[in-house]
Amino acid sequence: APRFGDARDWWFQKRFGMFVHWGLYAIEGWHEQLEWRGGMPRKEFEARYFHQWNPQHYDPDAWLDLAQSAGMEYICFTTKHHEGFCQWDTKLTDFNVMNTPYGKDALRQLAEACHKRNFPLGLYYSVVDWHSPLYPNQGRSHELQPQPGDRPDLAKYVEFVKGQVRELCTNYGKISCFWWDMNVTG
Repeated sequence: APRFGDARDWWFQKRFGMFVHWGLYAIEGWHEQLEWRGGMPRKEFEARYFHQWNPQHYDPDAWLDLAQSAGMEYICFTTKHHEGFCQWDTKLTDFNVMNTPYGKDALRQLAEACHKRNFPLGLYYSVVDWHSPLYPNQGRSHELQPQPGDRPDLAKYVEFVKGQVRELCTNYGKISCFWWDMNVTG
């Protein structure tokens, strides 16, 4: 078992960091649960926001400058929130930043900026996925109602998650923490 002060316990030592929730929901200035709380069907959400994603002023160095000037010692970045939109060049779904007008791997840019500064990078990843037809959306807490085209298959979905986590943990250099969200409450 790790003891306090162990290298695996760095997060408890750092304590103050920047947690970035950033995805398609940010276009409207809403929080990350726009689709669920707004009762917006998947197809409508995707049609409305996916082809608008173009954060032309995204500047990871500016984010890190701000974090460091405030005394923060790490950043945790939303790679995929509940809406299923991926901020990296994943090979496992087309619902990713590379297929938007922006067309650049946002995570790669942030990872490179963090690694240049030796600034700890954490990755946030939602297990819930409102986009994937494989995810068993049942209308439970933080889930959509079943949608047209759904093909719930938990075993296949778990393989999808494992593949995405493998991409995240092997393609972006040192990852200091992995923040899982969420275990559906039933």
